[in-house]
Amino acid sequence: MFTTLTEMLGKEAAQRFLTVAQTQLQQYQYDLQAGLQQQDWHTAAIIAHKLSATAHLYDSSTLPDLLALISSQNTEVLQQANFIDKLNQEFQQITSNIYLFIDDYP
Repeated sequence: MFTTLTEMLGKEAAQRFLTVAQTQLQQYQYDLQAGLQQQDWHTAAIIAHKLSATAHLYDSSTLPDLLALISSQNTEVLQQANFIDKLNQEFQQITSNIYLFIDDYP
């Protein structure tokens, strides 16, 4: 879990990073959800672009794809009933993984 981050920083530093990053990740989730629900595609795309710079650190194969769809502002896809649900599920999975990783202190 969090292989790339652990290889870059070591486990202890990766745990500290994720502890701090978790608050920002939750804010990104809230802001993306608000932008999508309000159909503010431009703002959602800006937020997705910012998050995409670090998305690979969260060991999610789905998050970068979802962020790319938001960045593309493809309203046909973004307005699908289950798109926000998929995004929220992915954030929930990442958050759960962060808790597990942080709690797994040597």
